[in-house]
Amino acid sequence: MRKKRKKLILNALLLTISTMTFGLVNMIFRVYLSNKIGAEGMGIFQLIMSINVVASTLAISGIRVTITRLVAEELGKGNYGKIKNIVSKGFIYTLFFGTLTAVFLYNSSEFISNVWIKDSRAIMSLKILAFSMPFVGICCCFAGYFYGVRKVMKSVTSDIVEVFTMMLIICLFVGKFIPLGLDYTCALVSIGMTSGSILSAIYSYLLYLFEKKKKSTSVLSLNNKCSLLDISSISLPIAFSAYVQTSLRTVEDILIPNALRSYGSSNESSIAIFGMIKGMVMPILNFPSIFLASFSTLIIPEIAESNALHKNKRVNYIISKVFKFTLLIALFATGLFMIFSKELGLAIYNNTESGFMMRILAPLIPLMYLDRIVDGSLNALNQQMYTLKYNLMDMVLRIIIILGFIPKSGIEGFILVLFASTIFNASLSINRLLKVTNLEFDLIDWVIKPIICIIISSYTIKFTFSLLNLESLLILQVLADLILYLALLFIIRCIRFKDIKWFTDAFKNDIKKVDWNSVNLYKKL
Repeated sequence: MRKKRKKLILNALLLTISTMTFGLVNMIFRVYLSNKIGAEGMGIFQLIMSINVVASTLAISGIRVTITRLVAEELGKGNYGKIKNIVSKGFIYTLFFGTLTAVFLYNSSEFISNVWIKDSRAIMSLKILAFSMPFVGICCCFAGYFYGVRKVMKSVTSDIVEVFTMMLIICLFVGKFIPLGLDYTCALVSIGMTSGSILSAIYSYLLYLFEKKKKSTSVLSLNNKCSLLDISSISLPIAFSAYVQTSLRTVEDILIPNALRSYGSSNESSIAIFGMIKGMVMPILNFPSIFLASFSTLIIPEIAESNALHKNKRVNYIISKVFKFTLLIALFATGLFMIFSKELGLAIYNNTESGFMMRILAPLIPLMYLDRIVDGSLNALNQQMYTLKYNLMDMVLRIIIILGFIPKSGIEGFILVLFASTIFNASLSINRLLKVTNLEFDLIDWVIKPIICIIISSYTIKFTFSLLNLESLLILQVLADLILYLALLFIIRCIRFKDIKWFTDAFKNDIKKVDWNSVNLYKKL
């Protein structure tokens, strides 16, 4: 039992570290790329990635969550023979959808680029990405298996192979591709991504192939058959929800530059505005949320189990702590991006425009972070249909505002889309969660006190460093700001030591048996 618990804690810690590391690497890569290809290049890259997300969703078609669930179930029964059958059928399933997606994307790349994106520079990149689709599916199939058998390290190392390969190829050859134009530079990124997917798939297969397979120990092991119908019955409903959401998101991304063109902006300017906000500013604003990602993943099963046992007070206690920690992190990020916006824009992207946009959009951070946590909590409470409904309503609202306001207002309309959508979705989700749990929202401790602390800490640090003529030491300012912010939270008793203990204990809890569909993993994966 102790050995099992140690393994679970190690997996939880590994998941946390890997999530944060990959989040940091992704941000650094985006900053590096934007400094090489500029806002317009990031706009084209972002549009290509929007198409890639839809294509990848089709290639995966829910296989990762399905394999994880089925493998975990048979592992619990000791039916190791069936696990092998599940993986082989999953491999066939994902190979079918991956190949189908590859053929479709390759043959329709010109139509997508010229008619939807309205930029022929995306054609080459989409054709190259088409070759990665079967391997994207295969990677997810084996990742599902490794998560199912609790061997998280193998899945993480596979991700490392993929990311390292991609970044190595891009960094080695970007200098030679930039003079050829943005179409070739974006194609290089696609080559890097495709190569990463291929090597990662081969690596994952070898890990699976040379893994020690245990013999079945259960009397139930006579039933070793798993059909494609069994796989499809679980994966397709998950896939359908993902199809709808990713497709609407992509439609939204495609409509924004088109609406900016209707306003009167040139093609280059429209792509540049889109690239600056979606490809440069929003990823930076979202970066601090990586500290919440693993925590929320680990805490959702705790909520689901307490809810299943009708422990309502326990559910409310957990959710109240989640709200509190989310807002403490989100409000620190908000204050940081508002007060140090100019300095951050110059330090990260070497321009003041991105810093100005960070300051405008920073007030959305608390709602953005809360919305993700609330969605996960609602799913754990078996309220996933409300989550899906709110997300679909939000996407429809965004598309209506894009078509109605951006052609008349330009970038101001784009900002309106982000504010209206975030407020609308977060308000519905938070209201539903508070209604289901009867939880009281602590405005003083969760919002007002942290706002006061971040204002005092940020301006104190900024003034002190300015007085000492040390404004250039931005990283040191951010760290000092964080330390002072936390100290103030302790002084006014907004954070207590028991809160810290609860937070760290969340990473020591055993992984509970929960309804996999209620956790809504497909949104994360």
